[in-house]
Amino acid sequence: MAILGRVVSGLLVCLSSILLLTGYAKNENNPINSEVNTVKNSQTEIVHSKIIGDYKIAIYHPDTAIPPQGWPVIYLLDGDSFFTDVVDFVQRQSMPIIVVAIDYPEQTRRMRDYLPNPPELIPEVLSNGKANVLEAYGGADDFGGFLQTELKPRVEQRFAIDPNRQIIFGHSIGGIFVLHTLFTQPNAFSDYIASSPSIWFNDRYILQEAQNFLADSKSINLAHPAHLYLSVGALEQSLTGKEVFPSETAKQLRAQHLQNRRMVDNVRDLATLLSNSSTDALSVETKIYPQQIHQTVGILVLEERLSQLLQ
Repeated sequence: MAILGRVVSGLLVCLSSILLLTGYAKNENNPINSEVNTVKNSQTEIVHSKIIGDYKIAIYHPDTAIPPQGWPVIYLLDGDSFFTDVVDFVQRQSMPIIVVAIDYPEQTRRMRDYLPNPPELIPEVLSNGKANVLEAYGGADDFGGFLQTELKPRVEQRFAIDPNRQIIFGHSIGGIFVLHTLFTQPNAFSDYIASSPSIWFNDRYILQEAQNFLADSKSINLAHPAHLYLSVGALEQSLTGKEVFPSETAKQLRAQHLQNRRMVDNVRDLATLLSNSSTDALSVETKIYPQQIHQTVGILVLEERLSQLLQ
């Protein structure tokens, strides 16, 4: 038994050394209640928020030595939709980055969590003339509080994180949360990736937040300017010609819906508003992806932007 004990003890010491080398366990005293993910070098765990409920968090870490400044990290909204593809990409490219994917263990709360809380709710009018009344919205500040005060500290206890290279990605409704966070908490992240943001929400309320941010930007104390990567698929505002509809009326309603939401034009309008400002607090890069629709553009945005940031 004594020999067995010494063997086990030696194995634990070796394991601890490996974990410290890779940056996996910055704080050995932080217990992890998790399950092993099917993705290499990753784990999935349920994190209980004191603010707004439970989240399913998947975390990938490279198995290489910690960079001198610490690990860059990217936080993925709608994490289940992007985690596997992003990890596969960063592994193939040997990119030194921690990937944190945020989703839900059961029913999604993304509409509530990702959308801001405007003073007045202005429902979207659909192409059939009916109002699109949202059942849940307005929790973006609470969700942002969870990220800043609960999730990020948890990640930083376990990994050596570079404070100047913290990225957030959101697509669609998630893209609105990214913009809302940028305009209300520009210090929260270094890089903001807003893919096909739903700027149509609440009669383009996010443009008002952008204007407020620009008006206050001279008084914002940032160590480095925030970076916004704003993108959209070129085919998100019109039919592609490949869709199949049960009737001509259904086809016309769908085409009108896409026109009403103005996904491409709204991105252009926001990019123009931000680019015409004289603020030093923000740099903006905008790209419209040819031949891409709402469902296909997100992963392309992630791969291209990560390649730029980590080259």
